[in-house]
Amino acid sequence: MGFIQDVINGVKMMIETFKRIICFLNSVPRRIANLNAGFESIFNGINCEFEAIGKSFSMGVSSINIFGKYVGELISTYIGCGQKFFSNFFDCIFYYIVDIVIYIITLPISIIIWAMKEFFDTDLTYIRTRTNNGLKTLNDILYPYLGFHIIHWPKDVREQCYLCKRLKVEAVTKKANDVGITFNKKIPNNFGKSRAQFRRGKRQFEEIFKTIVRKPNEVPY
Repeated sequence: MGFIQDVINGVKMMIETFKRIICFLNSVPRRIANLNAGFESIFNGINCEFEAIGKSFSMGVSSINIFGKYVGELISTYIGCGQKFFSNFFDCIFYYIVDIVIYIITLPISIIIWAMKEFFDTDLTYIRTRTNNGLKTLNDILYPYLGFHIIHWPKDVREQCYLCKRLKVEAVTKKANDVGITFNKKIPNNFGKSRAQFRRGKRQFEEIFKTIVRKPNEVPY
């Protein structure tokens, strides 16, 4: 009886082993598919890295190039304006002297307004605002009769002695901030896509050694 039971158990074991062999053989195509898919995912990740490097290099060079142009334009325009004012200095010195005299005359008033606000918490800037508005209104009334403005120099004098087109420092500062955003945010974001590919490739390789094997497209990122 014991011998027969041993034979029965042996047969059962053989059947179980045979089933496992059959299951393994059935899963071989999936294991091979996961092996191929794992390599494909890894190579896709590598390609993403190379694409990110190229794209980031292009973005960085472009950003720095634009910033360099703005800096060059800023320097160029400021030098040009300096040369213009220097060459026109003697033609404009009369207007500069008048401006200095007016500034000296109004300086005590500015000091009083500043002191009242600083030490007595009394804001008198409305006086200056109302005065400027009144002078502007008076200027608009008198200009048709006088033929000149009483609150600023004629247009040709302003263009020769005061006005000069130049790039604003704020524009250069904005471009500098854009460079910082490119290198600190945009470029790092280029390298995020490859991580998912590498992670999926690793999981597809792990599927090869599992008992129950999923299809490669069923493996998550």
